[in-house]
Amino acid sequence: MTGKLLKYSLSFLLPFFIIGNVLIAHYKGIEPEPGADSMIILGAQVIGNPAKPSRTLRERLDVAIPYLKENPNTKVIVCGGQGRKETATESSVMKSYLINNGIESQRIYEENQSTRTAHQFIYSRSLTELGKTVIVTSDFHMLRSFMLAKRSGIEDISGLPAAVGRESRETRRAFFREPLALLNSFLFDHPQPQSDKII
Repeated sequence: MTGKLLKYSLSFLLPFFIIGNVLIAHYKGIEPEPGADSMIILGAQVIGNPAKPSRTLRERLDVAIPYLKENPNTKVIVCGGQGRKETATESSVMKSYLINNGIESQRIYEENQSTRTAHQFIYSRSLTELGKTVIVTSDFHMLRSFMLAKRSGIEDISGLPAAVGRESRETRRAFFREPLALLNSFLFDHPQPQSDKII
C-alpha cells in the first residue's frame, strides 16, 4: 500500500514540478516595455543594523536603476513593510538605495505596509495612478507576480526580471519552492482590487 501511494505521488509530483518550472522559466526572459508610467519593485529581506538590502533585494534594485535612468518620466513604487527580524521597512531601505544611486527622491513612492506579494500590488494601487507598469522582481518570481498583479486590477504590465545565478542556493530552493508557491497563490491568493489613489 505504501509503495503504491509513493508511486502515485511521484507520478503526480514529477510532472507538476516539470510543468511548473517550464512556465516559470518562460517568464524569466520577458522584457519591460519602454516609457512606462510606473515601476513596482517588489520587496525582499533587509539585513543588519543599520539595515541594508539582502543580495536578492539588491539584485532587484540594481536591475531597476538603469531602466529608471533611461526612462526619467517613470515613477517608482518601492514595496515592503518591516518583518520581525528586520530593523527597518524594506521600502525605506530600497528608497535610500535608489537615491544613493542617482534616482530622484520625488520619483519614489513608498509602500510600507505589505508583508505579502499580493498586498504589495493592492497597496501600490492606492498610492498613485499606475498606468503602464513595469514589475521588477527575481526572475523565478515573475510568473506569480504577474498573476497577482492582474488579480489586483493592474492590467497593463510588463516585467523586468532580476537574474538569479543558476548555481545559487536561492535558485536551487526556488526549483522546489516556487511551483508550490505558485499553486498556493493560484488557489488561495485572491486580493480584492481597490480604487486607485484612496490614500
